[in-house]
Amino acid sequence: LGEMLGPFIITLRMRLLVVPSIQPKDSAEISVELSDVVVYCRAVPFYGFEKRQPANEMSSFSERKVRKLIKDCGNSLVRHNIHHLSRIYPSGLRTDSSNYNPQEMWNTGCQLVALNFQTPGYEMDLNQGRFQENGQCGYILKPNFMRESDTKFDPEYPSHGACHDMKTLTVRVISAQQLPKLNKEKKNSIVDPLVHLEIYGVSIDNAKKHTKYILNNGFNPMWNETLTHQIRVPELALVRFVVEDYDTTSSNDFVGQYTLPFTSLKTGYRHIHLLSRDSAPLSPATLFVHITIESIGMRKRNPSQNSSQVTRSSEATFLPSSHLQTPVP
Repeated sequence: LGEMLGPFIITLRMRLLVVPSIQPKDSAEISVELSDVVVYCRAVPFYGFEKRQPANEMSSFSERKVRKLIKDCGNSLVRHNIHHLSRIYPSGLRTDSSNYNPQEMWNTGCQLVALNFQTPGYEMDLNQGRFQENGQCGYILKPNFMRESDTKFDPEYPSHGACHDMKTLTVRVISAQQLPKLNKEKKNSIVDPLVHLEIYGVSIDNAKKHTKYILNNGFNPMWNETLTHQIRVPELALVRFVVEDYDTTSSNDFVGQYTLPFTSLKTGYRHIHLLSRDSAPLSPATLFVHITIESIGMRKRNPSQNSSQVTRSSEATFLPSSHLQTPVP
């Protein structure tokens, strides 16, 4: 089991059952046989990267604590997560049940990244998008460079030691079809749509680009604009397409979105079926785009490998977030 927990992670939607130490007064109320069946991990405090721990010991981190570890010793955290499970939970100061960006934690191989499912937003879109690849069930394998025991990968400095086939993503946003009205009570309420292309990955890959807006046309707006971005670590990147209703006097209104792993993108002409804020289908609303992916070179790779070939990879990362549970001390 110890060897299995590092390279991959167990199941989607499966709650890890952790039984606390049994006190004498509780011993009569707990079935030892049942406990032996359901206990896979033992929750322990984090004592530092120097202390050797059994593979079945799991530590929990607040978002603030793990961000500090990522900044100060990102590679050590990546190596720690090869052999141990790490669970991340939102800060107690988030009294409004808001969420943090889970991509930061996935970049270091953290497996259990808990989110507040009751709060929609781009953070939940990323969580849903990360697990589009496996149909929202099971586990997703981490990239090779995050499973090697001697890995030098650090998400803050991705060019140090790791081997990445860098890509150029080009998206020609052509048109949209049958975008929904945001104010259905007004018959003349028509959206002024614009499209955002957002990249989430290691910090150097993060980007947001957008088209111009089209005035009063939600039925078949035409842009024919090209958005381009270079991606240094494509294995970790997520791509998010967002349609908004432009507003001159206030922030733009959300219309629809779709998020998926970069490695799941297919090239050529594609229709993107938009989802609502809570990830429900907005059928028949779609975006019509043309996608091109070009290799721009691999650092420290075998020269015999073909860097020009663009293929879909099945490697991604991590366990899907479950509903927020009480943190284990």
